[in-house]
Amino acid sequence: MVQRIETGTAEGDALGFSGDLFSGWLEFRPGHQLYLHYIISRHRNEGNTQALLRQWLGEGYDVRVVMPRPIMQHILRKLQFVPSCEYFPDQYEDRVEVWCKPGAGQKCRNSRLRAAKAGSG
Repeated sequence: MVQRIETGTAEGDALGFSGDLFSGWLEFRPGHQLYLHYIISRHRNEGNTQALLRQWLGEGYDVRVVMPRPIMQHILRKLQFVPSCEYFPDQYEDRVEVWCKPGAGQKCRNSRLRAAKAGSG
């Protein structure tokens, strides 16, 4: 079962995804997976987003970030995330870019992204 969690909710606060630091939403999925779909730090350049991702990884979550913006990609690279592709048929028509940490799950494959980009040209 997929659970949508937004900032400013009890569920978000319990994950450290608090409304005073962030705006956005994520999905909690079976297998201890967190799919971060959208996040904006309310206090830029203070390290809150990086700290949140490190917290989740430290707690054993399989963290994945859907279609991250360039500034988020910079943070993800520092944390050794790599781009991949996944399909969300209830949200997007085509496969979308999802960044994840190697070894976090079988879907995290950099080669899938390269193959998808090569096929779209």
